[in-house]
Formats: sequence, C-alpha cells, structure tokens
Amino acid sequence: MQTFREQGLGAKTIISSYPDKGWKFSTVKKVCGRVDRTGLAVMRKPGSERPATASVCAVCRCKTIVPLVRPTKL
Repeated sequence: MQTFREQGLGAKTIISSYPDKGWKFSTVKKVCGRVDRTGLAVMRKPGSERPATASVCAVCRCKTIVPLVRPTKL
C-alpha cells in the first residue's frame, strides 16, 4: 500500500487493484493517512522488534545439536 500511496493513488484505487484481498475502505484510508504523515505504512514502537539474542540463541542450539546427530550407515 505504501508504494501505491507514494505513486499518488487513493484508497479506492488501491482497493480496486486488489479486490481479492478483502481490504476495508476505512483501513486502507488509515494506512494512506499514515503514509502521508510519516512516510511509512508501519509504525512500530522502539524495542518492539525481535530481540537481538533470538537469532544468536538459535545458532547456539544448532551447534549443540549437530554434534549429537550421527550419520547412519545403509
């Protein structure tokens, strides 16, 4: 939606471009207003993203699991 709004398209045009999405006019209008005000379609609060340690923990778990798995002989 943000790209369409940056191209100058309105809410009705965006909805008619994707009729299968089932977007409501009021919701698209809110998103268009947000893009006009802030330049972004998504507003997130600081710290609301995934923690920086989440991906590191997954890597640590993989390192501990991999040595336990042995290839089987056929």
